[in-house]
Amino acid sequence: MLIFWRLFLSHLLADFTLQFDIVNRLKRKHVWGMAIHCMTHFVVSAALTYCYLGDVWFSLGGVNVNGWWALILMLVVHFIIDELRIYSMRRLHYRDGTASFLVDQFLHIYFLFLISPAVQLDGGFFMAEKWTGVIAMSVLVTHVTTVIIYFVEKDFYGRQFPNFDEKYFLIFERVVLWSFFFAAGWWWLAFAAAWVGQLFYIRAKRIIDLSLANIALSLVLTSAVGLWTRYIYFGSIFR
Repeated sequence: MLIFWRLFLSHLLADFTLQFDIVNRLKRKHVWGMAIHCMTHFVVSAALTYCYLGDVWFSLGGVNVNGWWALILMLVVHFIIDELRIYSMRRLHYRDGTASFLVDQFLHIYFLFLISPAVQLDGGFFMAEKWTGVIAMSVLVTHVTTVIIYFVEKDFYGRQFPNFDEKYFLIFERVVLWSFFFAAGWWWLAFAAAWVGQLFYIRAKRIIDLSLANIALSLVLTSAVGLWTRYIYFGSIFR
């Protein structure tokens, strides 16, 4: 599972953290923009799996494929998936919403699963190296959750992507809640509940305009990722 988790982390970093607004706009307008985006995936993936690139990752038609060729294949497939998504929006007028985003992410991550060596669906499937898992969980709590909430609010309320202040205020709120899951024992639950309470207070006082969907998704996703982080960090959520 080591290589899969490192590829998963590289995907999160390249598809969210390192996909700046200018890159996102370029990839939707020109093939070179898409090439830059996909090369970012290749470079980050190669950096995180460098020690294993000479090893055989899988066999295809009796041919052993090492890490370098697996990443080249990943580069090509990622390019095709993203280009098809843009084509469906431009030519077929398919809505760029929550469904298309989730399908796009599923395809990318499933392909990483396919090219990873000897992935076993056992109890260790959800257990990463501690540093890999914690960084991956941090990206899920921050940038990935921001994008998911944006698409849901866009679909249901027609809202635009949050401005700078709103985006990073909500990221801060989620990171603080997520950090409570690193505490041993169960005393931290009281502090987490108090933090959740102040989030509802902020909404009630209109300090910042938050929809119920926004708060619900923030709490559910942060809690789910927090429990997953706790499992990776302590080896059990009951610690």
